[in-house]
Amino acid sequence: MNLKSISLTAAALLLGNPLAAKAQSPAPAAAPGTAAAPAGPADARRRGPPDAFRPRGRHLIYVTEPGSLEQPGWLNGVGIVVLDANDNYRFVKRIPTWEYAASMSPEQVSGVAASPVTNLIYVSARGRIGAIDLGTDKMAWSVTLDGKCCERPQVTPDGTTVVVGSDLQDYWYALNAKTGELIGKFNAPQSMNAHNLNLSADGKTSFMSPNGPVMTIADVKTRKVIKTIRFPDNIRVFVLNKDSSKVYANNNNFLGYLIADVRTGSVVKSVEVTSVDWKSKWNANPRPHVAHGCPSHGIALTPDEKEVWVTDGMFNKIHIFSNTDDPREIDTIDTTAGPFWITFGLDGKVAYVSSGDVIDVKTHKIVAQLKDEFGHVTYSEKLLDITFDNGHAQRVSNQFANAFGDYKTAEDLGVGPHVTPMPGSAPITVTGVRSANPPVSVH
Repeated sequence: MNLKSISLTAAALLLGNPLAAKAQSPAPAAAPGTAAAPAGPADARRRGPPDAFRPRGRHLIYVTEPGSLEQPGWLNGVGIVVLDANDNYRFVKRIPTWEYAASMSPEQVSGVAASPVTNLIYVSARGRIGAIDLGTDKMAWSVTLDGKCCERPQVTPDGTTVVVGSDLQDYWYALNAKTGELIGKFNAPQSMNAHNLNLSADGKTSFMSPNGPVMTIADVKTRKVIKTIRFPDNIRVFVLNKDSSKVYANNNNFLGYLIADVRTGSVVKSVEVTSVDWKSKWNANPRPHVAHGCPSHGIALTPDEKEVWVTDGMFNKIHIFSNTDDPREIDTIDTTAGPFWITFGLDGKVAYVSSGDVIDVKTHKIVAQLKDEFGHVTYSEKLLDITFDNGHAQRVSNQFANAFGDYKTAEDLGVGPHVTPMPGSAPITVTGVRSANPPVSVH
């Protein structure tokens, strides 16, 4: 072994065995019919260091701010707080969105979505929607449309269309996902007060939910109404099962959830929380202030569809039910602050709650908290879990905790199409790097 090889091997051993193996391996043979290029010192300098010196894969959490009506607008500032999921959610940077004068209250972020096809993250606020390039962190486009936007957005798996609600009107918009140009509107006259939105895993069906009792279901391509489902009271947060044949929804004036059958268009089950005396507290005079004006504003369906998680804004709890023909409450989690939304991370292993808590889905234990660069808990209902390859998004979570998860999970389950992300230059590597400090322990 010559001096050069010894030096490379010694350096590699300091960085890890994989690089050492690479340093000791012979150079690849030249392709048939071609002459091998000379490899002198100048050529080595021109090529630069090997790829092992350039970390390509990132696993990041994007938390949009201000992300809750229940907190002061300037509490966590304005923008997207980026945290490293591989390093105990250590702060990475803050991406600017829109500028606001200190004398003004910033528009609340109303929803967030992203696409591995366009490499854009779509942030909607009550007043506008914008797209930020995930490779540069620069705003690619921002539109106000007719001045009556915007609520929670979703992007189709093929990266062509963003569907987003108007702000409490009776229609939803279809936008060109690359430019923000208005394609058309989904008119839903029975669903006044447009609010939440979900797409089926294949992106073909739109579930449009108002802050009202009637959900409108439409075909994304034609924007035509397929059917409506009437609930007993105003629909709040809702999620879909694997094949989007069932809707699990919170309702106003109810602590629990309802299940609707999409095929029949009817509510088939009502599941109430009975482990706490919520009715006495809710029906007190005067009624106590509860976030979003309803006992429960948050629901999640685990990827195996065995559990339904329901938030409790009255007692700061998450109630967990068995998803069976006769649902039973099987566990309760006490959160550190009011829980008003649940988002599952990629692969469904952790749940991110708007209280800032990170919960292990298997053990039902709080394992960390999300905090901004100032150490403040990020009280936001709008966040995403994204993995990257050399600046290109590869997997993107859904802001709703649907059973079909992200595009890759949906494809593996047979309910979603294949999604080809923007190309990167190396495989995704979730490094698992840990900081010298132990994870935050919350009890």
